[in-house]
Amino acid sequence: MNLSSVNLDVLRSIPLIQKAGLLLMVLAGIIVGFYYYVAEPKSTEIAGLQGAIGTLDGEIQTLTIKVKHLDELIAASKQLEIELAKKKERLPPEEEAVMLLKQVSDLGVRLGLDIKLWKPSPRTEDASKLFVRMPVNVEVSGGYHTAALFFDRINALPRIVTVSGLKMGAPKFEKGRVVTQTVFDLVAYAAPQEAKPPAVTPAIPPKK
Repeated sequence: MNLSSVNLDVLRSIPLIQKAGLLLMVLAGIIVGFYYYVAEPKSTEIAGLQGAIGTLDGEIQTLTIKVKHLDELIAASKQLEIELAKKKERLPPEEEAVMLLKQVSDLGVRLGLDIKLWKPSPRTEDASKLFVRMPVNVEVSGGYHTAALFFDRINALPRIVTVSGLKMGAPKFEKGRVVTQTVFDLVAYAAPQEAKPPAVTPAIPPKK
C-alpha cells in the first residue's frame, strides 16, 4: 500500500474547517517560536543597548560640561601665570632690594626731607615662598608737599615698594618754612634666594 496516497486520502477527508484550524495552529506555533527564540532575545538585547546608549549620552554630556569648565580653568590659570610672571619681574634679588632701599633714602634727602629714623627690621618670607618682605621703620621731617612728592616717587618705582602705617604730626614752623614729622613703614619686596644644594665632600680613599 502506498503511504503517500493514504495520507492524501486522509487529508482530503478532513473537513475544511479543521484544515484551517490546523493551519492556524501551525502558524501560531511558528509565531510563538519566532517570538521566544528570535524576537524576545533581540528585544532584550535592543533594550540593553538603548540603556547603554542612554548612559553613554549622559556621560558624554557630563564630560562635555567638565571639558568646558576645564578650558575655562586652563585659560584662567594661563592668565594667572602671565600676571605672576609680571609680578616676578618687579621682584629684584634681595641684594638689589637692599640697594633699592638705600636709593629710596637718598631720594628723600635729595627732595629735601630730613631722615630722622631709618630702622630696617628682619626680613620675612611669605608663606607662598614666592617673595620676601624687607621692612624699614622710617621717620622723616619736611614740608607736606615734599613728603607727598616723596611718596609719589616711591609709588612710581619699577620695583614693588609699599608704604603703610602712615602718621603725620602737627605742622610746625621751622627755619622759615612749615614742616611736619611723618612716620611710616616702608616695605621692599624681593625674590627669595634660591636654596643652594649642599656641598658634597669627596670621599677620601683609605690609606693602604
